[in-house]
Amino acid sequence: MADELTFLMNVDSAGAPNNFYTLAKQYFVAAGSTVVDAPANGQTLEGVFEELVTRGVEQTTINLVSDAAGFAALDCPVTLTEQAAGRKVATADDLQNALANKSLAAPGPGIVTARTRVVIYGCDLGRSEVFLRMLSGLLGAPGELLAPRRLGLFVSDGTTVEYRQAQTWSLIRKPPLIIDGAAAPSGGWPGYRAAFVNDAVGRFGGIASASEATGEDDLKTMLTTAAQNATTTAGPSFFLEETVDIFPQGSQTAAEAAASVRPRSNGDPVTATPKTASEVDDAALVTTITGADAFPADTANTRFQITVAVLAQVVDQPVLIAEGPDYRRVTSSEGSAPSPGPKPVDGGTGSGALPPDAELQATVAVLLADGAAQADADALLAAIPQGDATEEAVPDDSDPAETWEFDGSDYFDPEEGLA
Repeated sequence: MADELTFLMNVDSAGAPNNFYTLAKQYFVAAGSTVVDAPANGQTLEGVFEELVTRGVEQTTINLVSDAAGFAALDCPVTLTEQAAGRKVATADDLQNALANKSLAAPGPGIVTARTRVVIYGCDLGRSEVFLRMLSGLLGAPGELLAPRRLGLFVSDGTTVEYRQAQTWSLIRKPPLIIDGAAAPSGGWPGYRAAFVNDAVGRFGGIASASEATGEDDLKTMLTTAAQNATTTAGPSFFLEETVDIFPQGSQTAAEAAASVRPRSNGDPVTATPKTASEVDDAALVTTITGADAFPADTANTRFQITVAVLAQVVDQPVLIAEGPDYRRVTSSEGSAPSPGPKPVDGGTGSGALPPDAELQATVAVLLADGAAQADADALLAAIPQGDATEEAVPDDSDPAETWEFDGSDYFDPEEGLA
């Protein structure tokens, strides 16, 4: 990781049961990466871009380390202005607003190029291709952007820190898991665990049954095992809670703001059935929240929330940071440009050469827009004859074309409601 630049997107809160950022820093420092700590009040994408511009050199690998923030969100706001206004995360809506309003300038083509690789560690942003493509656009279209499909975390054996992923199962809950900072759920942990497993089997069981004949029973066994010792303290398995705070806009009441929340999901629709029940989790079934899931967070009904309880079980095996079950990868069109073809040995142009073709690129863009997978588009381009084995490809550097919140200033449109 000697050539890697790593940004910690936030800091651990006092008394946090999961020292995510502390362990992450230990992991990346041990690997030889240059680590940029977040400010005391947290990092922003704007702060990351300013640091890149200050360094003023082309980046090979940029790591963005973000704790789970829920519903495809980075654990930081987009701009310093949004941070000052109280924003804590960056959702797909925030990225879309930044792109539409041009409120954040990319670091520049000489800094983030078609040779730059951006890797996200931690939150499960790889479930949303839309989020990744907008983030790639804000960054200035790096050659590739990779993000985990499952929750990522750092675990320590006392001396060494490892990067791992966890299977998770999410349930929308009213009331929340932990009320008013209590040490345990109302009624105690045994009852809560049993109720969670029962409801989770009801939600995920259909997919498990479709994967194999004994799928639902196997799923129940797996969930029971994961939940039996889980608390809110990070361990081999644990519970966490994600909270959506809803803020009214203008003359709206809190209840009206809550009712106007449109459906939002924490990932893209899943079309492939898992092969076994052991693969059935949040990566196989997205969670969608609506205004109907909101509830009063105070006795005066002046504040509404949506809460999602998550059971997590760490998968104790190395994470493969490449397109596959662990990570999703998106590439810029420039990074996927076709090869110029075999290198002529006679100094001529070479009859077999295929120059970068704008028409071909346009065709690929249409395929992607129509829903084709990026991996299929890359495979199509890779099938084009390549240069000889001793020639190094030189990409084109030209400029290519855990709490989440809803607040009126960022999301509410009088005609459309709360996004």
